[in-house]
Amino acid sequence: MKSVLEKLKKSFWFLQISGWLIYMVVIYITFLTVAANPLGLFYIKSFRAVAGFFLTIILWRIYRRMVNRFSLNTIVFMVLALSVIFGCLWAGIEELYFSLVSSNFNFSKDLPNLPKVALDYAMTITGWSAVYFGIKYWQKWQTEQENALQSAFLADKAQLEVLRYQLNPHFLFNALNSIRASVDEDKNRAKQMITQLSEFLRHSLLSVEKKEIPLHEEIEAVKNYLAIEKIRFEEKLEVNFEIDEEAEDFKVPCFLLNPLVENAIKHGLQTSPKPLKINISAKSEDEKLILEVANSGKLENLHNSNGTKIGLKNVRERLEKLFGGKSSFELKQNGDFVVAKIEISKAGARPSGSVSQG
Repeated sequence: MKSVLEKLKKSFWFLQISGWLIYMVVIYITFLTVAANPLGLFYIKSFRAVAGFFLTIILWRIYRRMVNRFSLNTIVFMVLALSVIFGCLWAGIEELYFSLVSSNFNFSKDLPNLPKVALDYAMTITGWSAVYFGIKYWQKWQTEQENALQSAFLADKAQLEVLRYQLNPHFLFNALNSIRASVDEDKNRAKQMITQLSEFLRHSLLSVEKKEIPLHEEIEAVKNYLAIEKIRFEEKLEVNFEIDEEAEDFKVPCFLLNPLVENAIKHGLQTSPKPLKINISAKSEDEKLILEVANSGKLENLHNSNGTKIGLKNVRERLEKLFGGKSSFELKQNGDFVVAKIEISKAGARPSGSVSQG
């Protein structure tokens, strides 16, 4: 019950009704000391408040469409213009009310005072508008702050998860066993694998404090990881990269591709004919950065894995929090391949030379 009341208090209707009730009480009390007929004054001031209430509801419907469509300067201009228009309309409605309820009404007598009344009402509506947009932009700022905090939390969570995968004993055991087996057979290959393993772990450890990195660094980490797995699985694994130069410098969330690549290997080996084929591509197209991790195999088994669901959910949530509606993520079957596709609008992605406003 308490939560329901809290939501009600924050709603537009609670503020609208309570605000205009307070307005009615204030203007009634203000003129009460000079009024010859308190009951008549109550009717007049009540009608004024009710008229303002319904006129601002019309404005509210207009303002809702303006918030995310126009710049702040345009909104200020439109608010001032609408305040003048609705102030005149408010004064006109009140004059019409007087003509209907008062037998002594004299329009020619009221006419000289009408512009002043309309200006007073326009100022009242301007004040209402300022409160409305102040609350809206405050709520928007609060949402952005919450999204930024949630994004940071998800990034930290993803980094910790990836480090756990990368540094878990199973991964190191397999990598070190492959190195050990290669020492006597092919010393150069063993040295190469040690170098790739150390580079991969170095990137993992140094990137813990970073939220975003240039795409080419993310691709380099993926290449080191796959090089180790390639030596481990040998002819059972084929890897292909297609990375456009134009896309290499754009910043992406750190460890964005690694969970997708790990899933591609883990589940591709279960469903794909040998060799498992993994294709990783990045391109710039139609003002979008498009990333794809595709593996031969079937999609069905992926849906039955809790680990995969957690990893993919984390990728999706990080993109949503960092880029909002300017990004998308989908997992689909495309012929003989399972494709994980990420799209980031260039309005959301930033070149690596730009300054983050984090």
